[in-house]
Amino acid sequence: MNQATQWEPGTAVFDRGSQLVGVVQEQRGTKVTLERPSGLRWHTRAVAVRPANDREKIQLAALVKHNRNVRGLGAIRGGR
Repeated sequence: MNQATQWEPGTAVFDRGSQLVGVVQEQRGTKVTLERPSGLRWHTRAVAVRPANDREKIQLAALVKHNRNVRGLGAIRGGR
């Protein structure tokens, strides 16, 4: 059986199960909680996660920028 990796909070990773890039929030045993810049959180198995590659890190940075812009527009428009 594969030995589960210990993931540090804040690490950019790719979840093979959901096919999404996210950031590690916490790990409890073999379960990892990941989060996207939009606030979407999900749980997955530690063995299903691998470090994000350069392309996926760029994608994650673009999502952070996009979410900042969307939130900024909401404030300008009065929360609509």
